[in-house]
Amino acid sequence: MSAGNSMKIPHGTTSNSRQYQRGAVLFVSLIFLILLTLLALTAASTSILQEKMTGGMRNRQLSLIGAESGVRGGEAFLWSLSYDGSQPLPPCINDSGASDCVYRPQSDGTLRPSVQAFRTSKDWIDPAADAGRAYAFPLTGLTGSAETANLSTQPRLMIENLGPDVPPGSGQQKGAIDSENKTLAGKHEWYRMTARSQGGTDAVTRATESVYSAIDLTNTGFNPGAGAGGTP
Repeated sequence: MSAGNSMKIPHGTTSNSRQYQRGAVLFVSLIFLILLTLLALTAASTSILQEKMTGGMRNRQLSLIGAESGVRGGEAFLWSLSYDGSQPLPPCINDSGASDCVYRPQSDGTLRPSVQAFRTSKDWIDPAADAGRAYAFPLTGLTGSAETANLSTQPRLMIENLGPDVPPGSGQQKGAIDSENKTLAGKHEWYRMTARSQGGTDAVTRATESVYSAIDLTNTGFNPGAGAGGTP
């Protein structure tokens, strides 16, 4: 094209490339950026919430494990005393003057205040004043692979004597009858174990109970396997 035939753009107009650049791309980009930011914040918030829920469930499970361990420890304690006369009786089987006790109801049939508080308190009770005993095996200060099962406080246990294990209204005072000689072989009684445990932190407190039938602790010299040639 010769110079004389070149196209001239009239004064006051612009080219097509500049005519349609009104900032729409920038506006759309900002919208997408805001949406992506909201999605990222939502995902992060959901992850944090799920982490807290998982931690809470783990904490509750640890407290249940601690309480169940305490109950089983109480049953093992009674079994050992029931069948081994070499072990001494608890120092306060008839009173509440010491911490290592098997409690009986008061003379009017009601529970001792310390027993009732141990069974019903929603808060953790000071071990120095809860009238219970510590679970025998340590569940605090664990290290190595067992550290994930570490509890914030050692589980506590209380044992109560609930009376003879006999049919209601039978008038019997002893419940175990030797099948061969038809004689009273040993007095069985009901014992209630109440265990309290915290989880991995003190945010959770759980109480668990179990009722267990064992030979009366005042008859610890009786071993059913000694006279019959069998084993307990």
